[in-house]
Amino acid sequence: MSEGDLELRVRLETDPSVMAELGGPRPEEDIARAHARALISAAAGECWPFKVIPDDSTFPAGWVTIFASSFDAEPIYEMGWMVLPEFQGRGIASEAVGAILERARKERKFGDVHAFPGVTNAPSNRVCAKNGFADVGECEVEFAGHTLRCNHWRVDVF
Repeated sequence: MSEGDLELRVRLETDPSVMAELGGPRPEEDIARAHARALISAAAGECWPFKVIPDDSTFPAGWVTIFASSFDAEPIYEMGWMVLPEFQGRGIASEAVGAILERARKERKFGDVHAFPGVTNAPSNRVCAKNGFADVGECEVEFAGHTLRCNHWRVDVF
């Protein structure tokens, strides 16, 4: 992703259906700040943010990222993804997550990768299961000022 991809993030993170499991749409100013932080982290090699463009499209369908985070006061690498509504249900997120995990394996980067989809977010929980994540159990995480009930998934990248 680049500075030019802010529009994609705004479209994703202001969409009520995309953000339904994440506390609802975010203000554009917050998204712009988060995007700028992600680009700085990517330049430092601390995260991998990728735009997802399906084979049958020239338009981006969403994004997937691995980023430095924390859980239970311990540093971890976390993976997240979002797909625009018109592209959902086609396996795009699962394929993108698999491709990024494979790249991380080849580059021997990140070690364990964690994901925290909402307990009621069946599609994202399926993405985790399809890509070899182990279900660690339910937990609460903070995102954008909201406490979310999530399933904690973890996969060993190398």
